[in-house]
Amino acid sequence: MSLFEILCLANSRKHGGKCIAGLRTDGKGWIRPVKQDEPLSRRDCILEDGSEVEVLDVIKIELIGPQPEVHQPENWLIGSKPWKLVSRPASAAHHAILWPHIESGPTLLWNKGDRIHIKSFQEAPAQASLTLVAPTQVEWTITENIRGKRQTRAVFKLGGTNYDLVVTDPKWENYLKGFSEGNYSSKSIGLKPKQKFLLTISLGKPLHGYCYKLVASVLLLEDS
Repeated sequence: MSLFEILCLANSRKHGGKCIAGLRTDGKGWIRPVKQDEPLSRRDCILEDGSEVEVLDVIKIELIGPQPEVHQPENWLIGSKPWKLVSRPASAAHHAILWPHIESGPTLLWNKGDRIHIKSFQEAPAQASLTLVAPTQVEWTITENIRGKRQTRAVFKLGGTNYDLVVTDPKWENYLKGFSEGNYSSKSIGLKPKQKFLLTISLGKPLHGYCYKLVASVLLLEDS
């Protein structure tokens, strides 16, 4: 059992719970804290100071050990100690660890589609299920899913490939809650023309035989 310091880059909804993930500040890659048989709850994500972990926080987490799945190799089992806030917001030095992890395309997490069949991982386990992208233009689509519920999607191009992915970042969904169904440019929803942002992309758990690529968090960065 060890303490790990991570820069939180995902805080998204997940089957009635939460999905948290981030990059280790020692430069050794991604960690997704998980529980044994259920998603993290909001209570699991409360820090020692009583606040809830936010994206771009630097936090310390007690982890028992790796708990990889064939589609999510970055999973680590959490311990019982409360998580500790190290820095809010993260410093410029912490932001520097982001840049080597940005994927430029044209593939995104192993292919050019929005999903990967779980059988692919049974034959060869995934080497990664988390990454960052920095598209220069993103269109935001408000629509309904097949169950008739409101859905937010991010449409962008990466290395010449078009992507259209579901957004599971609750803060971003809340930011767009006043917009009716339709397509919106980043400017039309209030982002500054030169606003820098990254998207954290995560592979979700299998659904109907596929692991879907999700925008787990929209990371708005301070203007330089």
